[in-house]
Amino acid sequence: MLRTKVIIVFSFLISWSASDAQDIHYSQFFNSPLNLSPGLTGVYNGDQRYHLNYRQQWASVPVDYVSGDFGADFKFRQKNNNYIGLGALINYDEAGALNLNLTGINLFASYGLKLSAKSELTPAITISYAQRRFDAQSAETGNQWDGVAYNPSIPAEVLGVDNTSFFDVGAGINFRHQSAYRKHIDLGVGAYHLIKPTESFNPNASYDSKRPLRLSVYAMINYPLSGGLDFIINGLYAKQEAYTEKVINGQFKIYMGRAQSAALYLGGGYRVDDAWYPMAAIEIGRVYGAFSYDFNISDFEFVTDGKGGPELTLRYIIANIPTGINKPCPLY
Repeated sequence: MLRTKVIIVFSFLISWSASDAQDIHYSQFFNSPLNLSPGLTGVYNGDQRYHLNYRQQWASVPVDYVSGDFGADFKFRQKNNNYIGLGALINYDEAGALNLNLTGINLFASYGLKLSAKSELTPAITISYAQRRFDAQSAETGNQWDGVAYNPSIPAEVLGVDNTSFFDVGAGINFRHQSAYRKHIDLGVGAYHLIKPTESFNPNASYDSKRPLRLSVYAMINYPLSGGLDFIINGLYAKQEAYTEKVINGQFKIYMGRAQSAALYLGGGYRVDDAWYPMAAIEIGRVYGAFSYDFNISDFEFVTDGKGGPELTLRYIIANIPTGINKPCPLY
Protein backbone atom coordinates (compact mmCIF):
# COMPACT_ATOMS: atom_id res chain seq x y z
CA MET A 1 0.00 0.00 0.00
CA LEU A 2 2.82 2.39 0.90
CA ARG A 3 4.65 1.48 -2.26
CA THR A 4 1.57 2.28 -4.31
CA LYS A 5 1.24 5.63 -2.56
CA VAL A 6 4.86 6.54 -3.30
CA ILE A 7 4.50 5.58 -6.96
CA ILE A 8 1.31 7.64 -7.31
CA VAL A 9 2.86 10.69 -5.70
CA PHE A 10 6.04 10.38 -7.76
CA SER A 11 4.05 10.00 -10.98
CA PHE A 12 2.05 13.08 -10.08
CA LEU A 13 5.25 15.06 -9.52
CA ILE A 14 6.64 14.08 -12.91
CA SER A 15 3.47 14.96 -14.78
CA TRP A 16 3.02 18.21 -12.86
CA SER A 17 6.61 19.31 -13.45
CA ALA A 18 6.64 18.58 -17.18
CA SER A 19 3.12 19.50 -18.21
CA ASP A 20 1.46 22.80 -19.03
CA ALA A 21 -0.37 24.43 -16.13
CA GLN A 22 -4.03 25.39 -16.28
CA ASP A 23 -5.63 28.61 -15.07
CA ILE A 24 -8.15 29.25 -12.32
CA HIS A 25 -11.72 28.66 -13.42
CA TYR A 26 -15.00 29.46 -11.73
CA SER A 27 -18.52 28.12 -12.13
CA GLN A 28 -19.61 31.72 -11.53
CA PHE A 29 -17.27 32.92 -14.28
CA PHE A 30 -19.45 36.02 -14.82
CA ASN A 31 -18.67 37.10 -11.23
CA SER A 32 -14.90 37.26 -11.88
CA PRO A 33 -14.96 39.65 -14.86
CA LEU A 34 -11.24 40.46 -14.95
CA ASN A 35 -10.42 36.75 -15.15
CA LEU A 36 -12.96 36.37 -17.94
CA SER A 37 -11.66 39.12 -20.22
CA PRO A 38 -9.59 42.29 -19.89
CA GLY A 39 -12.30 43.83 -22.08
CA LEU A 40 -14.67 43.83 -19.09
CA THR A 41 -12.54 46.39 -17.24
CA GLY A 42 -14.91 49.25 -16.43
CA VAL A 43 -17.93 47.55 -18.03
CA TYR A 44 -20.67 47.90 -15.40
CA ASN A 45 -23.28 50.39 -14.24
CA GLY A 46 -21.20 52.48 -11.84
CA ASP A 47 -17.79 54.03 -11.33
CA GLN A 48 -15.94 51.72 -8.91
CA ARG A 49 -16.26 47.94 -8.60
CA TYR A 50 -14.69 45.61 -6.03
CA HIS A 51 -15.08 41.84 -6.11
CA LEU A 52 -13.88 38.86 -4.10
CA ASN A 53 -14.17 35.19 -5.15
CA TYR A 54 -13.40 31.93 -3.36
CA ARG A 55 -13.66 28.38 -4.68
CA GLN A 56 -12.92 25.01 -3.09
CA GLN A 57 -12.97 22.25 -5.68
CA TRP A 58 -13.37 18.55 -4.88
CA ALA A 59 -13.63 19.15 -1.13
CA SER A 60 -14.07 15.41 -0.50
CA VAL A 61 -10.70 14.57 -2.12
CA PRO A 62 -7.67 14.60 0.27
CA VAL A 63 -5.69 16.89 -2.05
CA ASP A 64 -8.36 19.44 -2.92
CA TYR A 65 -7.99 22.64 -4.92
CA VAL A 66 -8.50 26.12 -3.48
CA SER A 67 -8.74 29.26 -5.62
CA GLY A 68 -9.44 32.89 -4.86
CA ASP A 69 -9.15 36.38 -6.24
CA PHE A 70 -9.61 39.99 -5.23
CA GLY A 71 -10.12 42.60 -7.92
CA ALA A 72 -11.02 46.25 -8.36
CA ASP A 73 -11.63 48.35 -11.44
CA PHE A 74 -12.43 52.02 -11.92
CA LYS A 75 -14.12 54.04 -14.61
CA PHE A 76 -12.86 57.52 -15.51
CA ARG A 77 -15.49 59.19 -17.67
CA GLN A 78 -14.51 61.53 -20.51
CA LYS A 79 -16.41 64.58 -21.81
CA ASN A 80 -17.21 62.76 -25.05
CA ASN A 81 -19.05 60.00 -23.08
CA ASN A 82 -16.17 57.59 -23.59
CA TYR A 83 -14.24 56.36 -20.56
CA ILE A 84 -10.90 54.98 -19.46
CA GLY A 85 -11.00 51.84 -17.32
CA LEU A 86 -8.19 50.85 -14.96
CA GLY A 87 -8.10 47.75 -12.79
CA ALA A 88 -6.03 45.40 -10.67
CA LEU A 89 -6.48 41.74 -9.77
CA ILE A 90 -4.74 39.37 -7.36
CA ASN A 91 -5.18 35.65 -8.07
CA TYR A 92 -4.26 32.80 -5.73
CA ASP A 93 -4.48 29.10 -6.44
CA GLU A 94 -3.29 26.11 -4.36
CA ALA A 95 -3.49 22.39 -5.05
CA GLY A 96 -2.15 19.02 -4.00
CA ALA A 97 -0.20 17.50 -1.13
CA LEU A 98 2.81 19.72 -1.90
CA ASN A 99 0.72 22.91 -1.70
CA LEU A 100 1.59 23.83 -5.27
CA ASN A 101 0.40 27.40 -5.57
CA LEU A 102 0.37 30.40 -7.85
CA THR A 103 0.09 34.05 -6.85
CA GLY A 104 -0.47 36.52 -9.65
CA ILE A 105 -0.73 40.31 -9.73
CA ASN A 106 -2.48 41.69 -12.82
CA LEU A 107 -2.95 45.28 -14.04
CA PHE A 108 -5.63 46.24 -16.59
CA ALA A 109 -6.31 49.19 -18.88
CA SER A 110 -9.31 49.62 -21.18
CA TYR A 111 -10.97 52.27 -23.29
CA GLY A 112 -14.75 52.40 -23.53
CA LEU A 113 -15.68 53.75 -26.95
CA LYS A 114 -19.29 54.86 -27.48
CA LEU A 115 -20.61 53.55 -30.80
CA SER A 116 -24.09 54.96 -30.26
CA ALA A 117 -26.34 56.07 -27.42
CA LYS A 118 -26.92 52.40 -26.56
CA SER A 119 -23.73 50.59 -27.61
CA GLU A 120 -20.07 50.65 -26.67
CA LEU A 121 -16.92 48.76 -27.57
CA THR A 122 -14.18 48.20 -24.98
CA PRO A 123 -10.73 46.97 -26.07
CA ALA A 124 -8.25 46.31 -23.25
CA ILE A 125 -4.87 44.91 -22.29
CA THR A 126 -3.40 43.36 -19.15
CA ILE A 127 0.13 42.81 -17.90
CA SER A 128 0.93 40.53 -14.99
CA TYR A 129 3.62 39.09 -12.76
CA ALA A 130 3.14 35.65 -11.19
CA GLN A 131 5.05 33.34 -8.88
CA ARG A 132 4.61 29.57 -8.50
CA ARG A 133 6.01 27.60 -5.57
CA PHE A 134 5.60 24.29 -3.76
CA ASP A 135 6.53 22.75 -0.40
CA ALA A 136 9.62 20.68 -1.25
CA GLN A 137 9.87 19.40 2.35
CA SER A 138 6.64 17.42 1.87
CA ALA A 139 7.80 15.63 -1.27
CA GLU A 140 7.82 11.81 -1.35
CA THR A 141 9.65 10.38 -4.37
CA GLY A 142 10.28 6.93 -5.82
CA ASN A 143 13.87 6.61 -4.57
CA GLN A 144 12.55 6.56 -0.97
CA TRP A 145 11.25 3.01 -1.53
CA ASP A 146 13.91 0.81 0.08
CA GLY A 147 12.61 -2.47 -1.38
CA VAL A 148 10.37 -3.20 1.58
CA ALA A 149 8.58 0.02 2.46
CA TYR A 150 8.65 3.77 2.13
CA ASN A 151 11.67 5.04 4.10
CA PRO A 152 11.45 8.74 5.07
CA SER A 153 15.09 8.73 6.24
CA ILE A 154 16.18 8.52 2.59
CA PRO A 155 16.38 12.07 1.16
CA ALA A 156 13.82 12.76 -1.57
CA GLU A 157 15.07 13.32 -5.09
CA VAL A 158 15.95 16.89 -6.02
CA LEU A 159 13.01 18.27 -7.97
CA GLY A 160 14.59 21.59 -8.91
CA VAL A 161 14.03 24.97 -7.31
CA ASP A 162 10.87 25.28 -5.22
CA ASN A 163 9.71 28.55 -6.81
CA THR A 164 9.68 30.27 -10.17
CA SER A 165 8.21 33.49 -11.54
CA PHE A 166 7.24 35.02 -14.87
CA PHE A 167 5.74 38.06 -16.60
CA ASP A 168 2.73 37.78 -18.86
CA VAL A 169 0.49 39.72 -21.26
CA GLY A 170 -3.16 39.43 -22.25
CA ALA A 171 -5.82 41.29 -24.22
CA GLY A 172 -9.55 41.32 -24.74
CA ILE A 173 -12.52 43.16 -26.19
CA ASN A 174 -16.13 43.52 -25.10
CA PHE A 175 -19.23 44.77 -26.90
CA ARG A 176 -22.14 46.01 -24.79
CA HIS A 177 -25.60 46.97 -26.01
CA GLN A 178 -27.76 48.49 -23.28
CA SER A 179 -31.18 49.84 -24.18
CA ALA A 180 -32.31 50.22 -20.55
CA TYR A 181 -30.81 49.89 -17.08
CA ARG A 182 -32.15 46.32 -16.78
CA LYS A 183 -31.83 45.35 -20.45
CA HIS A 184 -28.32 44.72 -21.72
CA ILE A 185 -26.10 42.19 -23.46
CA ASP A 186 -22.32 41.69 -23.34
CA LEU A 187 -20.42 39.78 -26.01
CA GLY A 188 -16.67 39.41 -25.90
CA VAL A 189 -13.44 37.51 -25.99
CA GLY A 190 -10.46 37.33 -23.65
CA ALA A 191 -6.96 36.04 -24.42
CA TYR A 192 -4.42 35.39 -21.68
CA HIS A 193 -0.76 34.24 -21.83
CA LEU A 194 -0.15 35.73 -25.26
CA ILE A 195 3.62 35.31 -24.82
CA LYS A 196 3.31 31.78 -23.34
CA PRO A 197 5.73 32.33 -20.44
CA THR A 198 8.02 29.56 -19.24
CA GLU A 199 7.38 28.36 -15.68
CA SER A 200 9.56 25.30 -15.17
CA PHE A 201 10.90 24.58 -11.66
CA ASN A 202 13.95 22.91 -13.16
CA PRO A 203 16.25 25.49 -14.80
CA ASN A 204 18.10 22.70 -16.65
CA ALA A 205 15.00 20.90 -17.88
CA SER A 206 15.08 19.43 -21.37
CA TYR A 207 11.31 19.82 -21.73
CA ASP A 208 9.40 23.01 -22.49
CA SER A 209 7.08 24.03 -19.64
CA LYS A 210 5.03 26.97 -20.88
CA ARG A 211 1.71 28.33 -19.68
CA PRO A 212 -0.46 27.90 -22.79
CA LEU A 213 -2.70 30.51 -24.35
CA ARG A 214 -6.18 30.65 -22.80
CA LEU A 215 -9.00 31.89 -25.00
CA SER A 216 -12.46 32.70 -23.62
CA VAL A 217 -15.56 33.58 -25.64
CA TYR A 218 -18.67 34.59 -23.72
CA ALA A 219 -22.15 36.10 -23.81
CA MET A 220 -24.06 37.59 -20.86
CA ILE A 221 -27.66 38.79 -21.13
CA ASN A 222 -29.97 40.55 -18.65
CA TYR A 223 -33.59 40.79 -19.84
CA PRO A 224 -36.64 42.08 -17.90
CA LEU A 225 -39.66 39.76 -17.95
CA SER A 226 -41.92 42.00 -15.86
CA GLY A 227 -41.74 44.99 -13.54
CA GLY A 228 -40.27 42.87 -10.75
CA LEU A 229 -38.53 40.00 -12.54
CA ASP A 230 -35.48 39.69 -14.81
CA PHE A 231 -34.02 36.67 -16.57
CA ILE A 232 -30.22 36.37 -16.77
CA ILE A 233 -28.36 33.93 -19.01
CA ASN A 234 -24.56 33.58 -19.23
CA GLY A 235 -22.57 31.35 -21.56
CA LEU A 236 -18.84 30.59 -21.80
CA TYR A 237 -16.57 28.65 -24.08
CA ALA A 238 -12.93 28.49 -22.95
CA LYS A 239 -9.96 26.65 -24.41
CA GLN A 240 -6.44 26.18 -23.08
CA GLU A 241 -4.39 23.60 -25.00
CA ALA A 242 -6.32 20.29 -24.79
CA TYR A 243 -8.58 21.56 -22.01
CA THR A 244 -11.94 22.99 -23.07
CA GLU A 245 -14.75 24.28 -20.92
CA LYS A 246 -18.37 24.97 -21.86
CA VAL A 247 -20.61 26.51 -19.20
CA ILE A 248 -24.20 27.73 -19.34
CA ASN A 249 -25.84 29.56 -16.45
CA GLY A 250 -29.38 30.84 -15.98
CA GLN A 251 -30.91 32.90 -13.17
CA PHE A 252 -34.09 34.68 -12.23
CA LYS A 253 -33.61 38.06 -10.56
CA ILE A 254 -36.55 38.80 -8.27
CA TYR A 255 -36.81 42.42 -7.14
CA MET A 256 -38.00 43.06 -3.60
CA GLY A 257 -39.79 46.19 -2.42
CA ARG A 258 -41.34 49.08 -4.33
CA ALA A 259 -38.00 50.86 -4.69
CA GLN A 260 -36.41 47.69 -6.19
CA SER A 261 -33.27 48.43 -4.17
CA ALA A 262 -32.91 44.74 -3.24
CA ALA A 263 -33.14 41.56 -5.27
CA LEU A 264 -32.93 37.80 -4.87
CA TYR A 265 -31.24 35.66 -7.56
CA LEU A 266 -32.14 31.98 -7.99
CA GLY A 267 -30.74 29.70 -10.68
CA GLY A 268 -28.01 27.30 -11.61
CA GLY A 269 -25.56 26.20 -14.23
CA TYR A 270 -24.08 23.28 -16.11
CA ARG A 271 -20.46 22.69 -17.12
CA VAL A 272 -20.60 20.20 -20.00
CA ASP A 273 -19.47 16.68 -19.05
CA ASP A 274 -18.17 17.86 -15.68
CA ALA A 275 -20.65 19.30 -13.15
CA TRP A 276 -23.94 21.03 -12.48
CA TYR A 277 -24.56 23.56 -9.75
CA PRO A 278 -27.40 25.43 -8.07
CA MET A 279 -26.76 29.03 -7.07
CA ALA A 280 -28.40 31.79 -5.10
CA ALA A 281 -27.48 35.43 -4.62
CA ILE A 282 -28.79 38.48 -2.85
CA GLU A 283 -28.27 42.12 -3.74
CA ILE A 284 -28.97 44.98 -1.33
CA GLY A 285 -28.22 48.35 -2.79
CA ARG A 286 -24.77 48.10 -4.30
CA VAL A 287 -23.73 45.06 -2.25
CA TYR A 288 -24.02 41.62 -3.90
CA GLY A 289 -23.25 38.16 -2.51
CA ALA A 290 -23.58 34.80 -4.29
CA PHE A 291 -23.14 31.12 -3.38
CA SER A 292 -23.04 28.03 -5.57
CA TYR A 293 -22.08 24.39 -5.09
CA ASP A 294 -20.76 22.02 -7.76
CA PHE A 295 -22.00 18.44 -8.06
CA ASN A 296 -19.53 16.44 -10.10
CA ILE A 297 -20.81 14.17 -12.92
CA SER A 298 -17.54 13.49 -14.77
CA ASP A 299 -15.48 10.28 -14.73
CA PHE A 300 -13.85 11.63 -11.57
CA GLU A 301 -17.17 11.09 -9.77
CA PHE A 302 -16.04 7.71 -8.37
CA VAL A 303 -13.46 9.61 -6.28
CA THR A 304 -15.55 12.69 -5.40
CA ASP A 305 -18.77 10.73 -4.77
CA GLY A 306 -20.50 13.36 -6.88
CA LYS A 307 -19.34 16.20 -4.65
CA GLY A 308 -17.61 19.18 -6.12
CA GLY A 309 -17.20 22.17 -3.87
CA PRO A 310 -18.53 25.54 -2.78
CA GLU A 311 -17.97 28.87 -4.48
CA LEU A 312 -18.55 32.31 -2.96
CA THR A 313 -18.66 35.80 -4.46
CA LEU A 314 -18.85 39.25 -2.88
CA ARG A 315 -19.14 42.46 -4.91
CA TYR A 316 -19.55 46.13 -4.15
CA ILE A 317 -20.18 48.85 -6.74
CA ILE A 318 -20.00 52.60 -6.16
CA ALA A 319 -21.82 54.98 -8.48
CA ASN A 320 -20.79 58.62 -8.24
CA ILE A 321 -23.46 61.33 -8.31
CA PRO A 322 -22.77 63.66 -11.28
CA THR A 323 -21.73 67.21 -10.45
CA GLY A 324 -22.92 70.40 -12.12
CA ILE A 325 -26.28 71.94 -12.91
CA ASN A 326 -27.72 68.69 -14.26
CA LYS A 327 -27.10 66.51 -11.22
CA PRO A 328 -30.17 64.47 -10.16
CA CYS A 329 -32.31 65.29 -7.15
CA PRO A 330 -30.99 63.18 -4.20
CA LEU A 331 -34.58 62.29 -3.27
CA TYR A 332 -35.33 60.78 -6.64
